[in-house]
Amino acid sequence: MTEKFQKVSGTFLGVPSAADAAHADVAIFGAVHGTAYAGAQFAPPSETGPDAVRRAITTASVHIDHWDFDFDGPLLNDGALKVVDLGNVPTTPHANDKNRDAIESATRDIRAHGAMPILIGGDDSTAIPFMKGLSDVPALHILQIDGHIDWRDHIAGERFGYSSTMRRASELSNVRSITQVGIRAVGSARREEVETATSWGARIFTVRKSRALGMTTVADALPRDGHLLIHIDLDALDPSICPGVNALSPGGLRLDEVTDLIAATMQDRTLAGLSVVELDPAADINAMTATVAGRLVCHVLGHLARSVPSETRHRK
Repeated sequence: MTEKFQKVSGTFLGVPSAADAAHADVAIFGAVHGTAYAGAQFAPPSETGPDAVRRAITTASVHIDHWDFDFDGPLLNDGALKVVDLGNVPTTPHANDKNRDAIESATRDIRAHGAMPILIGGDDSTAIPFMKGLSDVPALHILQIDGHIDWRDHIAGERFGYSSTMRRASELSNVRSITQVGIRAVGSARREEVETATSWGARIFTVRKSRALGMTTVADALPRDGHLLIHIDLDALDPSICPGVNALSPGGLRLDEVTDLIAATMQDRTLAGLSVVELDPAADINAMTATVAGRLVCHVLGHLARSVPSETRHRK
């Protein structure tokens, strides 16, 4: 029998390692591989994306109990939020069906224990089964922070690759809205994909539009009923601070803009999950991207730790 999670040598911020999410408010897990396109080449990594994030943010944070000036106190609010790290789901290159099943099963298992899942990828395709694993949430609103809209129906017949993440999300019966922030320049989208997205009802905020309106106004576009999923593709941020991604594009969001958006969006909303994807450790510089990815997870944890208990637990 294959283990649901593979333990890692160092956990995120040194939080407890666990075999399951029992007795936790939040459970972090990694997924290195999702759905590969035919012919994709994979060089054996010296370090996986999830493990790079764990190492970088733990090093940068020194100690989880130290004062976090972004939250005027220790990050987890003196233990108010119980966080565990489950390790990584077992995935391998090109084992597309098995990878998706493993990620979806892990997400459902975390939810079944009453905890909120946080996925660290892996490319953007890992988010497709993660979102499917949230199907027990009756009404899900997605905030996608990304440089690209990802609405391709398929590429060379593959429907579950990283260019189709939001297209597949739009087909889930419990997804009520999709708000896309940080969009810029050129990606895989053609006129067809843009028209499909806007016809479905997706709200698209380019970087320029987001800055003109302000992040609080952008956050106000998201409904307050139901549950919120925050999905972050690291290429949403400018490559000057996130160089370790697959698709570099200048003119991205600043870190403070993304953290302001997270703060405004989480206010008076119930979070169902968080996914942070698209770190390529081989392309990173001084672990900048990995550290930023970890810090984005920290901002979500910090806000959860300061919310009322009924909002930090996510029972079915």
